[in-house]
Amino acid sequence: MNVPKVRPGVSIEVLQTMSREIDGLHIEFVREPWQRCLHDLKRNKVNAVIASYRQERAEFMVFPTTETGELDTLLALNQFGRCLVGDSQFMDELKTTKRSFNLAIPRGYSSANSLDDKRYVKVDTLSQLDAFDLVNKRVVDGTIGLCMINGKAVKAFPYAKNLHAFYPPFDTSFGFLTYSKLFYQNNEALAKQLWQQLAKFPFADVYMEYLASEHQQIDSHVTDKPSSK
Repeated sequence: MNVPKVRPGVSIEVLQTMSREIDGLHIEFVREPWQRCLHDLKRNKVNAVIASYRQERAEFMVFPTTETGELDTLLALNQFGRCLVGDSQFMDELKTTKRSFNLAIPRGYSSANSLDDKRYVKVDTLSQLDAFDLVNKRVVDGTIGLCMINGKAVKAFPYAKNLHAFYPPFDTSFGFLTYSKLFYQNNEALAKQLWQQLAKFPFADVYMEYLASEHQQIDSHVTDKPSSK
């Protein structure tokens, strides 16, 4: 995989830093669809992926655990919180009314499963940006979005002048560097050292820089777009 020299992506940037800091660590990046990543890890064709914890994944992924065998969230690479997102009217009505709300949800967005309030009617979209766009145009009432990283509030959203997050997060997930069973068996000391180092990395700060740049470009494109007559 050819990795861009500038802004390669947060996860790649983190791991590149680790390869410079840990003696004997060399990382080769492979870009694959997610299901292929899982398939290849299960068959020891790749050594590691970044993933959230699922009980079924623990059958072929090695997650960091405490001495008592519990998932060690202190060694997570990231902690993502997701909130409802909308304009000021949506924020006010969430607090003051019992009416139903249409929420634009990207297809396959598993966090939406945590929204069990019957007031929310889910409308499928192709992407997160499409969802934000529909909310900004008031086609739907709201959407869901990343609002907290490692305990720090995210302030950068597309259309940030209009859209805001409704705190606290309704869903929180941890992301871990996970290893194949064979790799961990053969490299346990290195694997544990990498977990320890990753936990110290200022992931939230770097991720928010990426988000701010990405959303600034989106907002600039929207502002510069000629108005229709």
